[in-house]
Amino acid sequence: MADPDDQRTAAALGLLHRICRGYAAVGIVVPVFGVATAIGLGVLTDTWLVVSMVLTAGAAAVLLGRVLPVQARLLAPRGDTALQESRRLGMTVGVFNLLWAVVVVLMIVRPGSTTGV
Repeated sequence: MADPDDQRTAAALGLLHRICRGYAAVGIVVPVFGVATAIGLGVLTDTWLVVSMVLTAGAAAVLLGRVLPVQARLLAPRGDTALQESRRLGMTVGVFNLLWAVVVVLMIVRPGSTTGV
């Protein structure tokens, strides 16, 4: 970002943005399979699963509403605000990752689960 004429860095940033967009598109499969599995196990209304679904929706909102648009803006010709916006993007990505980490822990630990698994 410091050198707008660096084609290698611009190409790498473009690739990372395409990967994030692909991740967002493929990420739709996770809640669909999760709900189907929860129905199969009979745990769809368990608190830990409802919290996980809400956090998953929050993570999707952060990704679609903040991360991808800011990435796209940073790839466009930028002005003096690019560095500041990239720092905010780093924080936003950290929040996104934290939400997913909590979801993963909830899916593994399954507090209050009565499935016996």
